[in-house]
Amino acid sequence: MAKGQKSKSGGGTVNRKSGPFAKASGGPVLAVIDMGTNSFHMIICRARASRDGFDVISRVRDATPFFRKSLVNHFIDDEAQDAAVTILANMLNHADARDASTVVAVATSAVRESRNGQDSLNLIRAELNLNVRTLSGKEEARLIYLGVLFSMPDLSGRFAIVDIGGGSTEIIAADRKTCYFAESYKLGAARLTQRFFRKTGPTPESIEELHDEVRGELRPAAAAVMSAGGFKQLIGTSGTIQALAKLDRVRMGKPNLSLQGWKIPLSRLTELVSYIESQTLSGGKIKGVSSDRSETILAGAIVLLETMRSLNADSLTVCTAALREGVVVDRFLQTGWLKGVLDDHRDPRSESVYTLVDKYGAGYQHAEHVAYLASIIFEQTRGVLHDYTDEEAHLLWAAAMLHDIGTHIGRKGHHKHSHYLIRNGGLLGHSEEEVAIIASVARYHRGSEPKDTHEAWIGLNESARPLVEDLSAILRIAEALDRSHRQVIENLKVTMSALDKKGRRPLTISLVPTVAEGEDCMAEAWALSEKKAYFESRFQVRLELLVETSSALAQSTSGAAGRSQP
Repeated sequence: MAKGQKSKSGGGTVNRKSGPFAKASGGPVLAVIDMGTNSFHMIICRARASRDGFDVISRVRDATPFFRKSLVNHFIDDEAQDAAVTILANMLNHADARDASTVVAVATSAVRESRNGQDSLNLIRAELNLNVRTLSGKEEARLIYLGVLFSMPDLSGRFAIVDIGGGSTEIIAADRKTCYFAESYKLGAARLTQRFFRKTGPTPESIEELHDEVRGELRPAAAAVMSAGGFKQLIGTSGTIQALAKLDRVRMGKPNLSLQGWKIPLSRLTELVSYIESQTLSGGKIKGVSSDRSETILAGAIVLLETMRSLNADSLTVCTAALREGVVVDRFLQTGWLKGVLDDHRDPRSESVYTLVDKYGAGYQHAEHVAYLASIIFEQTRGVLHDYTDEEAHLLWAAAMLHDIGTHIGRKGHHKHSHYLIRNGGLLGHSEEEVAIIASVARYHRGSEPKDTHEAWIGLNESARPLVEDLSAILRIAEALDRSHRQVIENLKVTMSALDKKGRRPLTISLVPTVAEGEDCMAEAWALSEKKAYFESRFQVRLELLVETSSALAQSTSGAAGRSQP
């Protein structure tokens, strides 16, 4: 939401600000890698100088049959891991040869559901220096939605989207400004093939059982789409639907027409699925389908047919853009390389943070002020206490905005409640790893330091732990500086003493506040003395508050650290 827009919170109307750190890197030549279950795809795009669109420079696809096993085993074995590293290395070389300035890689259901999914990504990061972001099902749906919006500029009114991937199927109900419903279901073509046809191959009984399974799973989706206002047009995306559209084109005698905008009536899809089922049962080949796609086309066709039936859709329109194009659109929007289109979707990260604040009725003034103070400490100590970028700065801002939403459940232990609500709140615009970091930083804004016995700490990727410790140390200080919740410290300046003997760290960090006229910051000074020990320990400095109008007050906060909260 743009700065100054109004939003309801806690019964009142408040002006809310855009997140100052909702920034991202990328452009003008962006490579996006989609680590799917059936295949890995890469698209390389160049933003136009006019910033009103982008051109596709190259597309690369490589089948990944080894990844399909992880959907059943929930484990990425060595064979799949080695294949992934090899494919990704080749894609990175391809991107480098085309002068990609940024490479963004995303992983979906095969990785997010595997027990060793994070270990797999850590290995990829170590071997290839590639940071892969794991997407939640809801975030995957949002990005598919963006891809459709950009590639279908004439799409209007209410519409629904179905995207059938290897591991999951996403269903979305939206218009051009708002996504009213978005959910991911474990109904991917590869997943269902593994579940229903792996042992004995397709049989009439297993095919009928799959039809029943999909119908049952989609009943809640159909009800939710209808309650969200329904739709006038159904859009279909991704490889399975494109493969079915190609078969339909051939059957209609129009094999050379564009897939984009191709319409498949329910009646023709029903005939096509019957054909695929009969060919599969008789051992015949389905002409026009690639060998790797032929293994999963039956399950994917059944999912599409039952989806259209469940949604009461009499026709489907094909869109050739999906997740990877959505990632390109999202990144170019956030970095300013795409302007004048889809402005309502320019800042999804700060928007999703405010949506969560709205949902749980947390106060804006305290949250925004703590976030503001945290940003000052972060920025003014950058290059001295830490070398984090704007990406990490956004995570701190988000955690500061959300650190108190746990009070919706109860004041006692609200930092733990905040962690739970953030982890499960559908924080869009963020990867699964980023959500975990935001939740953990909010979790440790008070209470004890991280411990190996804490559930939040156990579930956090080890590589993210130092970042969580540093950001939560900063958040503790910022929260203390608005202890009264009255924003009496209007502004803040951070000064640093001479560096230590090794020339690496200042010996003392001084916080010089601007106190509101007629106010004092005794409560904040006390809170700082209680909370600063963690910051001092983490950054190996001495922290003091210098209030020019009260030397006694300054002295009271520069002594020994007090107790941490229970």
